[in-house]
This record gives sequence, C-alpha cells and structure tokens, in this order.
Amino acid sequence: MFERRLKIVLALPILCCLIIVWRLYQIQIVSGETYVEKAHDALLAPKQFLPPLRGNIRDRFGRILVSDEPAHDVTVHYGALSLDDSFLLKVAGQLKRQDSTLAGLPAGELQREVQGRLARMWLTLEKVSGIPMAELRARRDAICRSVEDLRLHIWKRRKQLGFDEPIEKLRLREEEQSHPIIHDVSPQVRTRIELEISNLPLVRIEPSVRRVWRPEAQSLCHVLGRLGQVSSETIQNDPQTDDWLACYRPGDLVGVSGVERLGEPMLRGKRGFEEKYLDERMHADAPPIDGLDVQLSVDVDLQQRALEILTDVVAAQPPATGASCVILDVESREILALVSVPTYDPAEIAENYAKLRDDSRRVPLRFRAVGEEYQPGSILKPVSLLAAFAWDQLTPSQSIFCDGALIPGSSKWHCWTHWRGMAGHGEMSAEAALQHSCNIYFYQLGQKLGAARLTDFYRQFVCGKIGGQTNDRGTGLIEERDGNIPDAEWAKRHRRGKFRVADGRNYAIGQGEIMVTPLQAANIFATLAAGAYRDPTIIANDGRERPELPIPRLTPNNWEVARRGLYRCVNEDGGTAYKHVHMEEIDICGKTGSAQCVPRVSRRRYFFELPGGEKVAVVAPTVESARAALGLDGSVKPVRREIVETWPPKEQDKDEVSTHAWFAGFAPAQSPRIALAVIIEYGGGGGASAGPAAKAIFKELMASERGYLTAKSSQGFLSAKR
Repeated sequence: MFERRLKIVLALPILCCLIIVWRLYQIQIVSGETYVEKAHDALLAPKQFLPPLRGNIRDRFGRILVSDEPAHDVTVHYGALSLDDSFLLKVAGQLKRQDSTLAGLPAGELQREVQGRLARMWLTLEKVSGIPMAELRARRDAICRSVEDLRLHIWKRRKQLGFDEPIEKLRLREEEQSHPIIHDVSPQVRTRIELEISNLPLVRIEPSVRRVWRPEAQSLCHVLGRLGQVSSETIQNDPQTDDWLACYRPGDLVGVSGVERLGEPMLRGKRGFEEKYLDERMHADAPPIDGLDVQLSVDVDLQQRALEILTDVVAAQPPATGASCVILDVESREILALVSVPTYDPAEIAENYAKLRDDSRRVPLRFRAVGEEYQPGSILKPVSLLAAFAWDQLTPSQSIFCDGALIPGSSKWHCWTHWRGMAGHGEMSAEAALQHSCNIYFYQLGQKLGAARLTDFYRQFVCGKIGGQTNDRGTGLIEERDGNIPDAEWAKRHRRGKFRVADGRNYAIGQGEIMVTPLQAANIFATLAAGAYRDPTIIANDGRERPELPIPRLTPNNWEVARRGLYRCVNEDGGTAYKHVHMEEIDICGKTGSAQCVPRVSRRRYFFELPGGEKVAVVAPTVESARAALGLDGSVKPVRREIVETWPPKEQDKDEVSTHAWFAGFAPAQSPRIALAVIIEYGGGGGASAGPAAKAIFKELMASERGYLTAKSSQGFLSAKR
C-alpha cells in the first residue's frame, strides 16, 4: 500500500513536468512563430493607408479641367460604426486598463459607459464639423450596409464553393479598418478634431485627396460628372476585389456620372500603406499608384463660347427654359462641344442640390445634350427623303404639288404656310421641298413609304443599326439615352399590331413618337455629310472600334440631291434658314425645325397616406420636395399625383402649341468638316430662334485659332449643280 502511494506521489510531479515540457514545446516549437507574430503585431501601430491621386481629366489640347489635391478625411473604426458586441467588449477592456476607476464596474455598467463615450464622440463630430447628426448617421448606415452586403455576397460565393459556415462567423478585413465619415475636412475642422482626438480614441485623421474643378470647367459640369460614395453593388462587382490595396472599400468615392464614371477604370488608382512600430520605425510600406489621365475630345474654349451664346439666346426669350448644342468632327465623330444650358457650379452642388433639384422649370441638373429626348421636327426631313429614294418610292426628279392642305376641307394635315395665311408652295421637287420645308411633300412621302419602312431607315442614322449590326450605345456616358424610333414591338403595344397611315405622315416630318437627343441630331447631319454612320466619341484617340457604316440602297446622286436641298435651305432666298443662318464667308448646309411638344410639368399635387391612415396632400415641384415639406421618409411613395402647373403657361383663348426650335447642319458644303445641332427649348420657330445661335457658333468655329473652319475659296458650288 505504501509503495503504491509513493509511486503516485512520485508520478504526479513527473506528469506535471511532462505537461509543462509539452506545453513549452508547443508554445516555443509548434506555435512559436504564431506567438512571435502576435508579439510582433502588438508592437505595430495600425496600418495607415495612403490614397492615390485620381487621374486628371483634360480637354482635347491637354488643359487640366479636374484634378486631385491632397486633403484629409475623418475616419471612424468600423466597430464604432456597427456597434458590434465583440468590439464593444474589446473597447471596454482597453478602458479598464487605461482608467483604474473603471476596473471595478460590473460588465453591464462598463458596456453602458462605452456606449456613452461613443455617443459623445458623435456629438463632438457634429459640433466641430457642422454636419447635422442625421447626415452623419446616414453616412454611417451607408458604410454598414456596404459591409454587410459584401459579407452576404462573399458568404454566398463561398457556399457555392462548398464552404459551410454560419454567416455570422465570416469576418471581413473591412471590419478591422477605419472608414471615412467626413471627406475633405477643412484645416479649421481638422485642428479642432485633433485637439479633441484624445477623447475620441476611435476617430482618426487620415491623408486623403479632394477633387478640384478649374474655373473654366463649369461649362462642362454635366459632361465631367460627379463623384459619390461607392455602393455595395459596385464593391461586389469590382474586378480588383482580390487586391486589398486596389479594391474599393466602403466609404470610397467613385465616379457616379459623366466622364468621372465613364473613365473610372483609368482614373482610379491603387492605394498605398505604411505600417510602423510604436516607436515610429517603419515595418512595411508600399507607395500609392496614381490613376491615369483621361483626355476628352472637347475643346473647352469652344465649349465656353457656345455656352455663352446659348445662355444669351435663352435669356432673350422668356418662354425658353434651356438649350443644347453638339458640335462634331465629321470625319472622326469626335465631340468638340457638348453644351447643356443652364449649368451649375459643381463646387457648390452639395450645398445647392435641393435648390437645383427643385427647379422643375429650368431643370439645371439635366444633361440635355445626351440625356433629353426631343421630337426632331423638320430636321429629320432629309433622312425621310433618302428613305423614299432607298425604297424606290420617289425619284429625285419627281414633283409633288402643295396647295397648303393634304386633304381638302380637313382641319388637319396642312402645310405650315396655311397657319400663316399663305398660299401653298405649288410644284415641289425634292430639293425645293427641303429648301422650303414643305409638309405636304413629306406627308405624301410618308404615306407612300409607311411608318414601318420609315422607322427602319431612321434607325440606320440614329442608332447605326445597319445590316443586323448593333453598335455600342454612342459615347458610353451613363446619362445617354437611346432616343425613340418606334418598331414592330412598339406597334403591337400601342397600335394593336400595326402602324396607322397617320403615323407615316407624322414620322416623315419628325413628329409623333419619334424622339432624338441633340447628340443624335448632330450625328445624323454628320452622317448626311459623310454618307456613312459612325459612333460619336467624347474620348480623344478613342480605342474602341467605331467603323464607318455605309447606308445601303442609296446612290451618290441620292446623297447629292439631299445635300443640295440642305444647301438651298441656307443659301438661297426662300430657304427657311436663309434669313438667319446664311453667311457669305462659308457655305453651310442645314435645316431648321419647329417641333411641336407638350409643356413641361413644373408643379404637382402629391397625395400621401401616412402610417396611421391619414391622407395628406402638398403642392411641390418634385416628389423629394413634397416629402421634405411633410417631413416624410424617402421611402414613402405618393399614392396619387396630379398636375397643377405647366410651362410655358398657355394663354387663354389661344390654341397655339408649344414648339422647340432646331437648327442642324454641316460645313463647309463642299468638304464637310463640322456638323452641329442646336435646340432651344420652347424657343418657337427654328429659323428665328435656333438659326441665329447656330450662325454665331459657326462664326466662332471660323474665328478659332484651331482652324476648325476657314472662309470659302469659291462660291455656290452646290447651287451651280442644280
């Protein structure tokens, strides 16, 4: 018995020694590197990311329009944004070690102390930055949503690969990082936060960049676009998501509109980082890689002069709400100017956004040049003439008689001369019909062709859909719209399966449901000048494939007839553009247009149903303004809305229809180099309103030191061919 007890007594210390030896072996040999790394990491300060400079945006001659400058952001650790329980416990542990008075507090009270300090942190940020708490909370929530959406996306992807784990267990690197809550803080705010930073342990001031607009860039405010906070969808679809320095992080700024968005893959750079020991010695670092520059095809000087011309025209015609002008190089289809009036100051858009948004009459935020669709009116007549030639429905020598009315005794289908108390045009050849813009000629043309054949032909000029080939949509700008050229599917939905005879008549004069953007209108006339369609571009030396696509079924003589008609419209007495566009210095081919349109809704009455069942109504210019007036959340939708006010106001006892004023053309007539389109919203007659603006722009093109247009060396070359 004694020996047995002795053995047990001797074995226990031996066993303990073996356990200790095994544990020492495990710590020092098996897991030695892990503990060395942990000890090493404990001596390291948090990584500091170094932001790259976003690439510059330049005009066609290399002048910088937008660039980045060094700045600073206020960042907050993700744990403080999400109020994660494990993070709060970690902070509580740090507080106990730093403040001995908290050591004896129960866990519940200690957690409340942490939450109280976080609340005071937000109050301090609100006070020193001047940003309302509601806005700070919205930014916080946006970052948290981005991270949680990213967690769900990664979890689903891992599940597809066979990983079976609860989503709560999936940890992201974004949860261990600080995220920008206030971008580009002023030096004054930065100083105040730095003074308070000892009381804000989860807040850091980190180097950043800010986007700076040159003063001359305001004329391109719609073109250049804006930056905005990256969305969770963009983070998930980021092609560089596997590169921890290049990938998007919640709170990053990305291009959300205009060229900033179009050029995002080039403009964005790759962040660097610095990781230092607590004694400031460098442990590891990588320099940031700046983004690449994007060079536009736009000439900022030409853009500015065209903007000034259109602004003056709109100001001189009170019903007019805005205007647009697009200038193209005929051969390359590079966009030389892409003007939308009115503009806004991009540096102040954050402060003035609500005011700009609620200007429902002038809509200054709208990118008219590519994002607004208008009936083209008579500027589409040369294309409908070519359609008739292509389908062998008319010959260049064939005449049609205009007596002012298509159907005698009818109240509809009159030539424009009827409404001015004038006689009809009489016998009209193809060229004369374009010169005088004879509606009767084109009504009959549309009747013969039919709407289906007309619209099929139009698509070749508007969209480049030729021989089954479909090109990329225009410039690639996110704001760019496709226009509307009705097709068979449209007819099924709106015409019970087929077009009507009236549709052919309307479409032949550019009315009805036909809609184009100013960019498309300018490209139509570039196509008329060149004899082939090509996609336009706003990027200098665009590497995309943009082949010239000849229009089938047209002979050289067909093109010449259309061009001579456009020449006569501007350069011969009786032409609708002669009085306001003709210039002795250069031969211009072009067409005026007065497109009937509906008035713009400027105010509506919005009806809402509140959660308690109460129904309320408010008159406002926009639904956002209506919600703000009632203090409603952005998710609340109106149950009904009705029009209260339109613009232009309709005069009593008058049945006049509002019209947009167009001019589109190209020059010089003999060897076209420039095509342009001008529209004045609610400007009335195209010749009297858009014509003088176009003439002034042609003069600027001739006066430019860049040599866009030069004075003609001989006169009347097209006229002599008649």
